[in-house]
Amino acid sequence: MWIPYEVTSSQDKPAVHRFLEQFALRYDAESDLTVEIRADGEIVATGSLKGNVLQCVAVSPSLHGEGLSGKIVHYLMLAGQRAGHTRCFIYTTPRQAYLFDSLGFRTLVKTQWAALLESGHPSFIDYLRQLEFVASKIASGQSGLVGGLVMNCNPFTLGHEYLVRAAAAQCEHVYLLVVQEDKSVFPFDVRFALVKQGTQRFKNVTVLPTGPYAVSTATFPSYFSEEETAHARAGASIDAALYAMHIARALKVRVRFVGTEPYSPVTAIYNQVLRETLQSHGIQLHEIGRLEQDGRAVSASLVRQALRENDFAVLPSLVPETTLTFLQSDAATDIIDRLRKTTSRH
Repeated sequence: MWIPYEVTSSQDKPAVHRFLEQFALRYDAESDLTVEIRADGEIVATGSLKGNVLQCVAVSPSLHGEGLSGKIVHYLMLAGQRAGHTRCFIYTTPRQAYLFDSLGFRTLVKTQWAALLESGHPSFIDYLRQLEFVASKIASGQSGLVGGLVMNCNPFTLGHEYLVRAAAAQCEHVYLLVVQEDKSVFPFDVRFALVKQGTQRFKNVTVLPTGPYAVSTATFPSYFSEEETAHARAGASIDAALYAMHIARALKVRVRFVGTEPYSPVTAIYNQVLRETLQSHGIQLHEIGRLEQDGRAVSASLVRQALRENDFAVLPSLVPETTLTFLQSDAATDIIDRLRKTTSRH
């Protein structure tokens, strides 16, 4: 009988890592839960759960058809449900994707590097219908150019405002999607509110949440670290394909705007893959040079660093009045306190 066991010993994790290498997968040490099935003392199947994302699910080729993937997935999905998740994703390799078709998962997108599948509700289809409904309420000229932006805004800066202003000037309408996943020191509800306040003067800009379908644990796993640029293309391909094939289509976006990225190798790879993917679907990518202050790009990381150092004097040169007002208010106290206790780049 094949029985999944939780991997709790640090000594077992290197064995999981070695097993995954044959599938071109890398073990994510930040997983919430990892399980394995062994035969004669050797790992023959494994899988991990991170939030509501099942990842690194793999079964020895010699045992395909024995139901091992189903046992791994069932175990992890039950763990996800106990944690309160009503929707699960599987991030895997293209050649492994078919294993999950019979387990109630829907393939959202598949590229030559990776595949993303979903089970549960609300679903990606529900999200796309919401986008289509919003787009249907916005009047658009016959030949009007519709633009798209995806931003985290941790928090909203003058650099973000500069990019939004440039996009708004070139398009009849712009849809700005704010990353919804809460992995930043500024919570989503705060980031979303600051973006809405900071862009309200641009009457042709609509601010929307991304759901879990852009720059999230599902679409761009965090185990593609700054040093793992060789792996980043896989995650970027999923995120870019979801946007190009589905989100942009729902919103009728014809041009996506991004800021140039001189510092982050992973973001530079993402922009490259995004350009290739968008172009293959008839969508332009327009990179806009970053707003600079004293020779440095105005970025959210500069704002967070200033807050860590209690340097409020520099903030007016980095953030719009709406963000500054929030940062100076009591509502920001807990966020700033948390920020000063961490060195995380997020």
